[in-house]
Amino acid sequence: MRTLFFIAFTLLISGCGLIPRTGTPSEALKIADAMGVPAADMPRAQYDKLLAQQQTPNAPKISDDAISGATHLLASGDPTMLLLSGFSARSISANVQLVAWVPEDIASSPEKAVEISSKAYIEASANARARSEEERQRMLKYPVRYVLGQPYGEGGPVHASAQLLDLIANHTPALVDAPPFMNTRSKVYGPIFIGAWGGHSKAEDVQATLRMSSLLPHWFYIYSPGLAGVTPPSIMNRGKQQLFIQP
Repeated sequence: MRTLFFIAFTLLISGCGLIPRTGTPSEALKIADAMGVPAADMPRAQYDKLLAQQQTPNAPKISDDAISGATHLLASGDPTMLLLSGFSARSISANVQLVAWVPEDIASSPEKAVEISSKAYIEASANARARSEEERQRMLKYPVRYVLGQPYGEGGPVHASAQLLDLIANHTPALVDAPPFMNTRSKVYGPIFIGAWGGHSKAEDVQATLRMSSLLPHWFYIYSPGLAGVTPPSIMNRGKQQLFIQP
């Protein structure tokens, strides 16, 4: 029953990109929209119906807060945690997106914003992923190879042209109003996409990315495409995971 529950959950949300948007978007969807990452919420009614199908006390219990709010990672290492996974291969939604909106009060210029966000990523990545102090020191020396102004992946001819230009010359971010979900009236430089990444290949990748998000500044958001049989697509921020479920 436990496995069937999550298989059904997977099937429902895997097809959610085809459903027209109605109702209030989740916080995850608001952030994905600001990133320019194609995504869609699972309708709340469908999720509630799926929850109602749990008939056994051994079925996993997922609270309302764990779905609609800023949540901790649902993937706990349990191999039966079959949640939704991914969108079409090679698409924007299939890739990890690391995105910064750097507040104007800590960056005096677009170049400084890129420098600050790149340094924050390098340090967080090294601290989250290194298996020894020697490896951490080595990773701290790795430069950020790409700085983009749009999400990495296939997104049409215009997107491809802009992406190619950024891959060659790097991106200079504009000073803009902060997205509403940041809850500030300050101006920010962004969005700044750090690196050009593929998807997760194993559960450890997802866990390391979540750990890294806990070490990044509050103005850094990560889109995770999820991983088949492990965890759903989500937005990661400050060590928590927000899912694409209508509130």
